[in-house]
Amino acid sequence: MANQDEQRLLVKIATLYYLEGRKQSDIAQFLSLSQSFVSRAISRCQKEGVVKISVVQPSNIFLNLEKGIEERFGIKQAIIVDTEEDASDQTIKRAIGSAAAHYLETRLRPKDLVGVSSWSSTIRAMVDEVHVQNLKASGVIQLLGGVGPNGNVQATILTQTLAQQLNCDAWLLPSQSIEGSLEEKSRLLASKDVAEVVSRFADVDIAIVGVGILEPSQLLKTSGNYYHEDMLQVLAERGAVGDICLHYYDKQGKAVLQDDEDPVIGMELEKVKKCPNVIALAGGTDKVAAIKGALSGGYIDVLITDFPTARELMKS
Repeated sequence: MANQDEQRLLVKIATLYYLEGRKQSDIAQFLSLSQSFVSRAISRCQKEGVVKISVVQPSNIFLNLEKGIEERFGIKQAIIVDTEEDASDQTIKRAIGSAAAHYLETRLRPKDLVGVSSWSSTIRAMVDEVHVQNLKASGVIQLLGGVGPNGNVQATILTQTLAQQLNCDAWLLPSQSIEGSLEEKSRLLASKDVAEVVSRFADVDIAIVGVGILEPSQLLKTSGNYYHEDMLQVLAERGAVGDICLHYYDKQGKAVLQDDEDPVIGMELEKVKKCPNVIALAGGTDKVAAIKGALSGGYIDVLITDFPTARELMKS
């Protein structure tokens, strides 16, 4: 600890800098000191306890819970949005979508190829919230077949809209998510238009994905891109708890269908795992098991979820 004379000067410098908001150069001139002396003194103020800096955490910010999830599941970042215990599904999706839009707006780099698993109403909420005009990406690529068997093309529109917002080209996947047969899947994967898009999955820098559960979402039901009862029964018997890009996994995150059983045209789980930045948008306590499975499988780098769901994730 400094002696009394040194401490008096440190307190004086700290008061001028922290409480009165003076610049270091002004303090140096006022006290007839060198600016380097003032800079070193300010550093000493924190080290020696003259100045103690505290961060005021509002009640709707959950840094400790975020850190707990990051450490427990080994992910880069958890982002928890504030929602009421009885919040509607739509409210949760809007809150997560807004947080995801902010994340993308503040992290996106011009060279990034952005992949989007576009049959997701939460991702659609994110796209609705992207408003920064000078965003730029190298491209937006659709990670899951975007044409519904009933002609629904919402996923294609979502991908195109995000590409427009990011001032770049869109790479659309001209197929259904779930093909009618493995033979049809193979035929499409061999076609030039589909093969060209699928070959770019390995180059994706940021993948924005939803996390699904065994029961199809309303959006998937409307689109027609979902398994019927017999296949859902098979998935349940094999322990499926959730999906990313309609590829289902169990509670350990292991795929429950072999390649020769899976009719889905979309980014495979192994490619999801290898992607450097996978941003998962998933909320609602009914998705806790699905989110845990995805985390256990190592598919997620950044999780954006709501408070009640995050709290459940930390329970054993």
